[in-house]
Amino acid sequence: MRSNLLNLLERLEEAIATAPTLPVGGRILASRDELLDLIDAIRGELPEALLDAERIVRERARLVADADAEAERIVQRARDQGAYLVQEHIVLKSAELEAERILNRAREDASQVTASAEHYSLELFTRLEEEALRLAADIRKAAARKP
Repeated sequence: MRSNLLNLLERLEEAIATAPTLPVGGRILASRDELLDLIDAIRGELPEALLDAERIVRERARLVADADAEAERIVQRARDQGAYLVQEHIVLKSAELEAERILNRAREDASQVTASAEHYSLELFTRLEEEALRLAADIRKAAARKP
């Protein structure tokens, strides 16, 4: 088969090499039918493995295209997931900051309430003490007046 294929290729080469050349442009005059017959014969002699290789190359190209498309889908999903996680992180961070602000405000309010309560209780205690001293003085006066 190999020698037949080489023989056909040599005949094609000879048909081209011995064909008369036109004076302009380097073109040749060759029998179209003879050249096409030689090409058909060469195709018939090509090993099945060569035809299989061509199919394999086409299949490989299709698989590579499919893999590229799948890789692009995976990358896009990863980008979308990353964007979602970033957004979720921003929302979480915002909620944490808001919670911290509310907690600080509650601490400030509690501190003010405590300070006001302490001030009120001190003021009340002071008035109570003054009233107790006044009552003690009145009792002493009343006791001193009794014979």
